[in-house]
Formats: sequence, structure tokens, C-alpha cells
Amino acid sequence: MKAPKLRGPFRNVRTEPRTFTFKSRHLPDSRPEWEERKRRVEEEVEGGSDAPRPIKFRQGGRSAEGRAARRAASIRASRLAALRAGGVALVLVYLTYRAILWVETQDYGQFLNFMHSNG
Repeated sequence: MKAPKLRGPFRNVRTEPRTFTFKSRHLPDSRPEWEERKRRVEEEVEGGSDAPRPIKFRQGGRSAEGRAARRAASIRASRLAALRAGGVALVLVYLTYRAILWVETQDYGQFLNFMHSNG
């Protein structure tokens, strides 16, 4: 026998939540593309062999020349990246130097000298 549900003042009196299902009049109940996908997957699972599939690698990995070429390209790319970073750093240092020279030629130069001497 099931225990009776007691009504409390702060509880919903319904024991089952409300549900809503929308059924379209324009679409069929089953979608054909999902049925087709389900059929293909089931065929693949049932008809597939238990043997593991071979792993496929890129064609360049078969020869030593291909590996060497990829390694050389990787080294060249890392060198170019380092040169690019060095160039950016050099440009920023030069711009900072020019900015300092410009500030010293302006009226701010006397104020900066005052701050430096009293600093």
C-alpha cells in the first residue's frame, strides 16, 4: 500500500508535474534523415568486422627525405619567428630612444632634470 500524500501549506498540491508536448501537424512523427543515419550506423555496427582499422599517416612520413624536409622547414620557421621577434624588439627600443630624445628637447626636459637632480 502506498503512503498517502499529505498536503502542506508551502508545497505544490500536485504530485505529478505538468507536461507539455507539441505535436506539429505539418511534420511527420519520424524524421527521415535521422532514420537514414540510424540505419547506416546500425549497418556499420552489425556488418563491420572486428579487425582493427589501419592507421593512415601522411605520405611524407614514408621516406627519410620527407622527414628531413619537414624538419628543415620547422627549423627555418622557428628561426624566422625568432628573427621577427628580435626585429620587433629592436624597433621598439629605437622608438623609445627617439621618444626620450624628443622629450629632452621639449620644455619637459628642464622638469625632468629637476626631478632627476632632486630625486
